[in-house]
Amino acid sequence: MIANPTNDFENFIDTLVDELISMPDNQVLEGIEPNRIQADGLRLLEAAKAQAGRARLAAAKSGVSALSSVPVVASTTVTPEQARRFIVQATNDGKYTLAARSLGEMSDDEAIKLYNQLKSLEIDSNGEKI
Repeated sequence: MIANPTNDFENFIDTLVDELISMPDNQVLEGIEPNRIQADGLRLLEAAKAQAGRARLAAAKSGVSALSSVPVVASTTVTPEQARRFIVQATNDGKYTLAARSLGEMSDDEAIKLYNQLKSLEIDSNGEKI
């Protein structure tokens, strides 16, 4: 019968780990300065944190620049009633997917905000109406 290489390797690793766990700390650390190892580990951890922070900052800057390049929909003066009428039409339009909401309970500001959001969906990245 041919031995499975994966099982042989797993058996070897399991045995090695068991031996390391049962070995006294002073044998495992023989010839190693624990304080130096700890300092190196902390240095690596701080460097990784700094790198992650730089990556998050770069992503945030990229996101801000992407948002600033999106054209802003010209804000036209619309009454809350006009906004609500448009929202009702949009609800029945297949171009939009709106969560169920009660327009009667929506404040005037919320209605105008939703109207502006829906209108912004009609503008492509070049500022042209879709």
